[in-house]
Amino acid sequence: MKTIIMFFALMATLFATSSGFAASYSFNSGALEESSTYEEHVSFGTGRNYSLQRREISVPKDYGRLVTITTNNNVTILWFASEDGSIRNVNLDGTTPVIIKRAGALH
Repeated sequence: MKTIIMFFALMATLFATSSGFAASYSFNSGALEESSTYEEHVSFGTGRNYSLQRREISVPKDYGRLVTITTNNNVTILWFASEDGSIRNVNLDGTTPVIIKRAGALH
């Protein structure tokens, strides 16, 4: 019986760490960055299928609409304008492909 309980405890731990429960996040440069990557599959016809790993980030919807993008060395800067006239920037590593999700809110 003790062996069965230990087996289920081990399986629960493995499930938790492999199903995203152990994912880490960081809020840097104005965006929430996930430690996991997003895999994108692209096809350009027969025999021309590709995969691309992207870093997933979330930008709060309350930042407003994207108004321009600038660069400085290896930094890509996204500039947002909100309805109240505030201008916010999000700094990204310009060498890494990203997928941007609009999620989160200002408090």
